[in-house]
Amino acid sequence: MPSASVALGRHPLLLPAANLTLRAAGLAMRLGLVVYLARYLGIGAVGQFGLIQGAAALAPVVLGWGVTYFLGREIVGRPPLQAGRLVRDRPLLTIASLTAAGAIVAALMVAGGIAVPDSLPWIAAILFLETIAFDLHLALISLGRPLAANWLLFIRSGLWVLPAAGLGIAFPGLRSLDFVLLCWTLALVANFGTLLSVARDWPLAAISRHRVDTAWILARLRGSGLIYLNDLGIAGMAYLDRYVVHSRLDLHATGIFVLHWAIANAIHVLVTAATIQVSLPVLVTAYRTGGEGKWRRELRDLSVRVAAIGAPLAILVYAVAVHALPPATRTALPIDARLLALMLASTVIRLLADALNYGLYSRGLDRSLAWINIGGALAALLFSLLLLPRFGLLGGGLAMVLASTLLLAARAAALAGRDRASPMEPRHG
Repeated sequence: MPSASVALGRHPLLLPAANLTLRAAGLAMRLGLVVYLARYLGIGAVGQFGLIQGAAALAPVVLGWGVTYFLGREIVGRPPLQAGRLVRDRPLLTIASLTAAGAIVAALMVAGGIAVPDSLPWIAAILFLETIAFDLHLALISLGRPLAANWLLFIRSGLWVLPAAGLGIAFPGLRSLDFVLLCWTLALVANFGTLLSVARDWPLAAISRHRVDTAWILARLRGSGLIYLNDLGIAGMAYLDRYVVHSRLDLHATGIFVLHWAIANAIHVLVTAATIQVSLPVLVTAYRTGGEGKWRRELRDLSVRVAAIGAPLAILVYAVAVHALPPATRTALPIDARLLALMLASTVIRLLADALNYGLYSRGLDRSLAWINIGGALAALLFSLLLLPRFGLLGGGLAMVLASTLLLAARAAALAGRDRASPMEPRHG
């Protein structure tokens, strides 16, 4: 009879619980950072940080060229040597893209074509390191190591908040956005150091001896045009709205928007880590080996889990944010209950839509997936441009609800129609 510890280690809820715990800790720290910025640096600093945060999230997509999409599916189930070679080769394209983009931006700054932002050295370092870390994060998830991926994410996106805010509170001279960005940069360096220990069981020496597979990179680049637009669409739906708020309203309004987005996004991150991420290899394997019946059962179970976790969490977060957070932090946070309710509703709808997106992805229905996401991004941008000037920040919340609902309906229709469009690249058994 297996021991209790072994039985616990095999419990199907253990991995989701561990992922949820890591993400919850990271989110609590990042929310604490937003509160710290609002209290000690002002809501405008929240807006500035949100714009930098958005750039760090958009850069891996803009400079990723859609190749990570294929990498994630191809390395599922492969031996460590084969998977490791692909994981090694992927960041080389990213580094080349970052170098070229950096040279172009530097030339434009020298020529006066664009303004030189404050804190440029830290912003440049963050964008460079976050872009590479993003590729490796997705690779670890596809390799069936979401716990390691989320531990590294915790280091670079949550753990550093303790010294950034703690030292700022203790020493007023450190209460600056520059110091916050410095702590973020150092955390990214620590992330890559920790990655070496995570990959210690890989045949790193053997991987390094193999030549770079430029043919694989070029083949994926040639076939990634539509997927690249798809990736831009997904990232745009998550982060472009803050730039629309900044352009249509002001930095103060951007800070308020980012504050509410940070609270609502906590639900999205937690449920994604606990359910959707860990289900990706399961869905891919189910479709490859179990046929459509098994795949549909797995997708249905995933959707039920997403709704069962996401909806109660959204209600709890709303109650805490509106009624408990301001007095607990002793800060007059500008929380708008109506705006937060709209964002939380949008988040739950978006989570269900994301589950269906993984369904399309696992079946290799790349064209359907891409066109839906591209259309969703354009619709989200249009909704924001139309509703923000008319209704202010509430218009931004309405735009998010409409965009999420449209995505859910489109993805459900694609799956219900049993779309059998050919994938843009062959499956690997």
